[in-house]
Amino acid sequence: MSKQEVQSLSLTSEYFELLLKALEKTFKKKHSLKSLPKSMQYFGYGNYDSLKPNLKSDLEQIGSDFINGKYLYDKVREFHKGKSVIKLNQYYKSIVLLYLGFENVEQFLEKNRINGEAEKSQLSLVYGENDLKTYYYLNYYFGEDGVIQKGKTIISNNWKKIKNTYRYPDKEGNYKEFYDFGNITIREDAIFIRNKTMLNGKLVEGASEIIYIGQNNPAHLKYLIGCYSTFDLYNNSVAGRFILEKCESKEDMETQFDTSDIPPYVAMEIRNQRIVNKTIVPKHFLEISKNSPYAAIYKSITGTYELTLNLQGGRTEIFKFKILSENYKMIPLDENVYFERDNLELLNKGSVVYFSFDLTGVVAFDRLDMYFKTYYLKEGNLFQDGVYSGVDNENRLVSGEVRLSFENK
Repeated sequence: MSKQEVQSLSLTSEYFELLLKALEKTFKKKHSLKSLPKSMQYFGYGNYDSLKPNLKSDLEQIGSDFINGKYLYDKVREFHKGKSVIKLNQYYKSIVLLYLGFENVEQFLEKNRINGEAEKSQLSLVYGENDLKTYYYLNYYFGEDGVIQKGKTIISNNWKKIKNTYRYPDKEGNYKEFYDFGNITIREDAIFIRNKTMLNGKLVEGASEIIYIGQNNPAHLKYLIGCYSTFDLYNNSVAGRFILEKCESKEDMETQFDTSDIPPYVAMEIRNQRIVNKTIVPKHFLEISKNSPYAAIYKSITGTYELTLNLQGGRTEIFKFKILSENYKMIPLDENVYFERDNLELLNKGSVVYFSFDLTGVVAFDRLDMYFKTYYLKEGNLFQDGVYSGVDNENRLVSGEVRLSFENK
């Protein structure tokens, strides 16, 4: 194994805990203490007493630069929050090791050993073993023409480089492959990717992607879930959700890539998860989309609604909500009911309004979808009959007629 120690020091949570214990032991011995002072005094930040023992002063006696006690305290907080790898920058690495009596990282690791996978992971971080590793993924997203697409993704150079390959059918029924290449930046709990794609023999700016990883090492995760923004094959700007699924090897990735099968646990998460902005430049608000000419109708739907749903057995259920005029937010008017999700749309050239709710609380339904003609918006037509379908709180499929009572306030 060739030595490739970087300027900073990355420690697994297991080895960082050993470092903390060594610091505490050295500190107590140096100041003849039986127990540590409170965190603020121990690390030397905030309203601490500089005349009493503190780690900040101890470390400043070794080095020539200022020591920020809050820096070390924040690293300890990362550890207690469950972060798998904690990194000390070059200066703090050197000062802390000297304080503990070690000239370099090798001496610390030799004195503090944890056999098994924990030691292997730590050595990989220190000696750059991961630089030689390449990771292979299947890349799923909802693509052009309403089809879930499957690509292949290769991540290399210690999680700094990425290559994506996508395959699309051409007019002759054959497949053509497209590639993009990107740089990866990992910051705190997220991965940021900037891609370039090949266009007319040149690499041009491509997709931007963000993946949330929490306090985890991405190399250890089976699935990575993120969002992207880019241009599609038809030059529309698009955004959506994607899922990366880790493969055991390059051969495994290639084998699965060559099949057309999409796993159901992927399909149910990303199907229709796509936003498409058409390549238009509107000069008037009526040109923003095909729905824009009905903006006046959309504005008129704000107000207070009382819906009477006819149930089986002659029973009825009253459901009240309001659409705010300033921002079109939909809010229930019963304090015991909460909207987990809501939606409203104008259909059929503005002639039909569609309401959809996922509900929780003291209510007879878990899901409701309702359709009304927009005639009720006209003066003198404050009552309107419509239809509903949904799922009640006993998991039964229900449907029927519903009467709408509306006040524009």
